[in-house]
Amino acid sequence: MNDDVIGTVIRFAASGGAIDVRIDQDNSAVRDLLTMLPLTLTFEDFNGAEKIAYPPRDIRTAGSPPSSAGAGDLAIYVPWGDIAFFYEGERGAPSADIVHLGVFDASREQLEALEEGDVTVTIAD
Repeated sequence: MNDDVIGTVIRFAASGGAIDVRIDQDNSAVRDLLTMLPLTLTFEDFNGAEKIAYPPRDIRTAGSPPSSAGAGDLAIYVPWGDIAFFYEGERGAPSADIVHLGVFDASREQLEALEEGDVTVTIAD
């Protein structure tokens, strides 16, 4: 893996399409997630604002800066250990409970497709 992770594109591919996430920060959580790829996840909707999935093990977040998340952000909610596509809401104050991973641009239909079965997560070429 290249030492410069910023700009890496992670693809979340479901049967109904794919969502690309551009890594825009370099932190311990991003680097640990990248070591887990390829990965298969199962997503569900949470609170009408996020699509969430639980990786097979906790992503190491120690040393990652507190962050916030709003629509268009991929982040980890540290207390639960889930990866979340935030599609509603504004960024609030930074919190140690949120670790930012990257940004995405996807339609509601693309996000809903994440819930239709297994989602394969890879580094895009």
